[in-house]
Amino acid sequence: MINYEKEYQNSRNVCGEPFLEIVEFFENYDDECATVLDSGCGQGRDALFIARKGHSVLGVDPA
Repeated sequence: MINYEKEYQNSRNVCGEPFLEIVEFFENYDDECATVLDSGCGQGRDALFIARKGHSVLGVDPA
C-alpha cells in the first residue's frame, strides 16, 4: 500500500522546482510575452517560473 503522506513529503516537486516539461516548453517558446492559465496551480511553483520568463500568468486552484 502506498503511503501518500510520505510520498508527498519526499517529492521534490511539491513546492520546489517547476516540472521539467514546463521548463522545456518555455525554454523553447518563441513568443515574447503570452498570457498563460495555470489550472490547478497549487502553490504556484510553475506559475512563478513562467512569470519569471516574462509571461502574464493567471493561476487557478479549486483547493
